[in-house]
Formats: sequence, C-alpha cells, structure tokens
Amino acid sequence: MRQLRRLWTRPGGPDFKRALTEFSRSLTLIVDLDQLLENLVGKLYEIAAVSRVAILLRDPETNRFTLADYRGGERIPAERAVFYAEDKLVQWLTVNETTLVVPEEPGVVSFFSDREQQLIAGLGIEIIVPLIVMNHVNGMVLLGGKQAGEPFTREERELLTTLLSQSALAFENAMLYKEQKSRLRKMFRADRLASIGQIAAGAAHEIRNPLTSMRSTIQYLHKKQTDPEQSEMLTEVLSEVDRIDEIIQGMLSFAKPAKLQKEEIDLVRLIQQVEKLIASTARKNGVTIEFRQEEAEGLVDADPSQIKQVFLNIILNAIQALENGGHIGIMLDRARSEKQPDREYCRIRFRDNGPGIPDDKLDQIFDPFFTTKKEGTGLGLSICYGIVQRHDGEIEINSICGGEHSGTTVSVLLPGHRLAL
Repeated sequence: MRQLRRLWTRPGGPDFKRALTEFSRSLTLIVDLDQLLENLVGKLYEIAAVSRVAILLRDPETNRFTLADYRGGERIPAERAVFYAEDKLVQWLTVNETTLVVPEEPGVVSFFSDREQQLIAGLGIEIIVPLIVMNHVNGMVLLGGKQAGEPFTREERELLTTLLSQSALAFENAMLYKEQKSRLRKMFRADRLASIGQIAAGAAHEIRNPLTSMRSTIQYLHKKQTDPEQSEMLTEVLSEVDRIDEIIQGMLSFAKPAKLQKEEIDLVRLIQQVEKLIASTARKNGVTIEFRQEEAEGLVDADPSQIKQVFLNIILNAIQALENGGHIGIMLDRARSEKQPDREYCRIRFRDNGPGIPDDKLDQIFDPFFTTKKEGTGLGLSICYGIVQRHDGEIEINSICGGEHSGTTVSVLLPGHRLAL
C-alpha cells in the first residue's frame, strides 16, 4: 500500500497505471450496486490516497442526486448531501461533460448557488467527475485533496478521470440490475399475496360461522354459571373467541377490503392529524416524531380514513420496534414510480433508527401472519399493502440491520393530484 501511495509522486508510474487499469476492468464484472460502491470508494481512498470520496447517484424516482457512499472526514447527513437536476453544477456537468477542478475554476464555482457552494466546501471537494452514459449525467464522484496535502498533478487528474469515466457504465448496469430485481420482487409479491388473499377469504368465511355459534353457547353458559372460578374460565374463553374473531376480521379486511371513498385530501394535514393521534403513545415509549416536508402541500385523491390507517399502522410498528426509545422521521416529497414513470407521485417516507429488519425477513414483511413482534397477528402491513395498491400506489420497505446507521424506512407512493412548491 505504501508503495502504491508513493507512486503519486511519480505521475504516470507504470505500477500505478497498471493498478488503476486492472481495477477499472474489474468494475465491469460487478453487478451488485453496494459492492460496486464499496470497491470504488475503497480503492480511491486507499490506492489513490484521496482524503475523501463522495459518490452521488441520480435517483430515478426523484431525479435528484443523493449520497450513495462516502469515505473520509466527518460524514455529512445524507439529506443535506443532495444536488437537484436544476442545480447549476448539474447543468454545467451536463453541458461540458468534463471534470470540474474546483480550485482552478473559481469563476465557474462562483456561478453556483450558495447552497451548492456550501455543500462543496463543507465536503472539502477539489475534483468533481460526472458519471455520464448516453449523454446523461447519472451520478458524480466528488474527491477531496490528497491525504498528504499536496495538490494533484494534471496527469494524476487525467488518470482518475479516465478510471471514473469508465466506471459510469458499470454504475448504470448495476442500477439497472437493482431495478430489475426490484420489479421481479414486486411481481412475485403481488402474485403471492393475491393467492393468499383468496385462501384467507375462504378460510375466514368457513371459520366465522361455527365461531358465532360457539360464542353464543359460551355466553349462555356464562350467564347460567354461579361458580366464580368456572365463570372466570368462561370469561377467558370468550376473550379468546373474540381474539379469533378479530383475526378473522383482519383476514377479511385483507382479502375483501372496504370500498374506497375517495376525495381530495392534503397529505400534510393528514400527517399532522396522525401525529396528534399518536403523540401520547410516542411520549410514553420515549419516541420523538419529526415531520419534514419539501412540498407546501401534497394533494391526492384518496380515501382519508384508509390512508390514515396506513400511516398509523406504520408509525405504531416503528414505535414498537424502538423498544428503548428513539426517533421517527417523516418526510413528504415528490417522486416517480416504476409503474408510471410519466406520472408524478407524492412520496411519504417513515424512517426510524431502530435495530432494523434482517434481509432474510424483508421479503416476507407484507405476508399475512408474518410478524417480528412477540405479540401481533401479522396482518397490519398486509392490510396497508392492499390499501396502497388499491390507490394505484406503492409501498416499499428498506432496512439496515445493526450498526450505527441501523433503521427501517417505509416509503409510500400515492398518485399526486396537484403538487405546489
């Protein structure tokens, strides 16, 4: 490693060139996005001795460039490390299709907005390399100076630019692979839940009829009972029968949901109402809830009671996951869906800093009767899934299990009626 780092003092050294060339070739063999990010950031930080590396990729849902990976120095919050398609930096990279060397282009940087300049300065960035595929900027790599403090030579910059330009196609392929996996997972989930729904409807009908007869008989015996101990036993049996009835009602809600009563609703107001309803429960459990919005309003045509049920269920699940207290962040912004990319959606994200959900359980999280809780029917998220689907929307869960960045994010997309900034 020391030898590779010393080669920076010998621009164009054959060993350094060979290391970059071999690494560049290996990038094309990596299809997993996370692995690609880890490899590229690690090599830039270690072999090239760059003081910090930040990779921002374009989010196809929002058309924003968000932080995908970062190494070196104090980590900036991901929600602040964002560039928008209309930002002057993105426009400059799109038009010029070349690397921006920040110290050598003060006139260009001064043209950027104050927010852009503060973000570049805050990250300590000296070089910005666009990731361009088919004349479109799909991401950017931001590099700090050398770890030793000396400036980059022209040949060093050219070598890095060449490497990173070649990695653009690797990132494009990895992102397409990830999107394809996501589509297939959603298709399999929809088919699986449809089959389970048919079974649940039939089972609920067959169970409810004899259960009603059982409850009537137990109530009759309970009224006739004079022995306190036996009366208490019958009361407990009635309680269990009622619990079974609640489960059956949940099955019916999943399999044969109530008809939608749509009207124009403002999601900002609806979320604020949900916050008030849940505030007492959150305080008792030592959980803080913060709502942040990028939109002044988010109007959708939806059934307010059913969407409120979805939001309440998601937040209650998050509170239960935060056994020792914690934080839940709610964010409203705009996004685009894979189902209808030409239509604008309202996206509501619920992010908790809990322990997260293991990867092997994420694919089952919407299945009826699957639960990670000690108590619960496992029908809540199944019902939420059905409600969102009937609104022609999408619901997705992403989670990081363990570590300082652990937590779960539930994203709900609803077709936007009208969005105003």
